[in-house]
Amino acid sequence: MNIRRSRPFLKLMRATHKDTPRAPRAIVQELPSRRSALLARKKNAGHISLVYGADRPVAIPGDTVIFTAWVTNDSTSHLRDVNLIPRSFTNEGMEMLRYTSEPVERDLRIKLLAPGQSVMRSFSYLVTDSDHLHGGSLVSAMQVSASCRREVITDEHDAIVSLSGTRRDWPFETARAGQPRRGPKAADASVRA
Repeated sequence: MNIRRSRPFLKLMRATHKDTPRAPRAIVQELPSRRSALLARKKNAGHISLVYGADRPVAIPGDTVIFTAWVTNDSTSHLRDVNLIPRSFTNEGMEMLRYTSEPVERDLRIKLLAPGQSVMRSFSYLVTDSDHLHGGSLVSAMQVSASCRREVITDEHDAIVSLSGTRRDWPFETARAGQPRRGPKAADASVRA
């Protein structure tokens, strides 16, 4: 009885039983010494990491928030065509915001990043009264992409700044966590006492 098996099945069986002792008369064809391109790319694919954050956790109108992005090549391969891509920048009202200052377009593109090498880029934003009226947070999303051995690799990170701080010249009384708001009469009574 002759059972024919598919070629991939035979390769799998040979690879599985590679280190087992062979019968002296067995004729086994060896696996090719080169791996397929798909396996080689996955094995040698580079890794890029993005660390992105703000210089302060809380901001009030008039504050300048500095967002900093660190891009690091965490692999043993060179990374080419590294691009730092600002994805979105919004406040709690979902208004699309623009950075007050940011690197020029050519500084967001890095031709080559060697293994272990890092680059840093900074963006700044002046917090407005409109941002503070919405409350909540500023959310800045950043992405980095690069190519390594004909494969595109990416990483993403968000920086969040709370807008729950109170301005020094803010005309309204605000409630602190766990304490009820005082009305205008209660505030006047506490001043007179």
